[in-house]
Amino acid sequence: YQNLNKYIMKKVYFSIFTFCAFSFGINAQNNAAISACLNGTNVQVAFDNSMNCAAAPGSLSGMAAIGFHSGADSWSTVINWDDAGAVNATNDGADVFTLEIDPSAYYGVAASTLHFVYNGGPADPANPWNNEGKDDDGAGGCADFMVDIAALSPCSGTSINEVSLSDIISVSPNPANEVTFFNLILRDYKEVQISVYDITGKLVDNVTNTVLGKGSHAIEYNTSSLNAGVYIYKLSSGNQSTTGKLIKK
Repeated sequence: YQNLNKYIMKKVYFSIFTFCAFSFGINAQNNAAISACLNGTNVQVAFDNSMNCAAAPGSLSGMAAIGFHSGADSWSTVINWDDAGAVNATNDGADVFTLEIDPSAYYGVAASTLHFVYNGGPADPANPWNNEGKDDDGAGGCADFMVDIAALSPCSGTSINEVSLSDIISVSPNPANEVTFFNLILRDYKEVQISVYDITGKLVDNVTNTVLGKGSHAIEYNTSSLNAGVYIYKLSSGNQSTTGKLIKK
């Protein structure tokens, strides 16, 4: 799994706060939906709803903020999403939800791991768990997210103006039957390369290698030749390299 980890650990997310170079802990290590980094003693977490567990109820898409229901060290200390001091994760405009906490101050203990799940409580307080953000195991199962704080890399600061120049990508439908689309918003004219790997890191297919102009693009990919299962896609545009999970039904 060394090659797979190498690709996953290159995944980047963009938030209104920072551009982070991420390392992952146990559950988050193989999950394309979650990224985290250290801003001093603070932990910044980004959740990409396009990679949400397919079996999670409801949809968090389009919500301005979602609830962060969390605990330190296997839920030994829990902060409910609606506690007075609880944080929300805010939408960056592309359904990537970001937040920042100081774990020791937030949970009141010296936390080594974070365990959490998202919900739609801020948008629907009466029915918070009708919409959830959860880990996807690739086999139809859902679980809470976990981040190992000691395994995180420092965030590298980027201004809001620089962040606005970052590209946005989503994949839909995902899981896919016969075809899916890589949806991109490019901030500039760039060469785009998309490749697909199996879970061992072996190259399965080169989707495209083309030059695209600034703006929105939908790159169609026929998945009919793929066996059912979980794959990792890698997209390179300019000096950016992004990876994510593609599931074939």
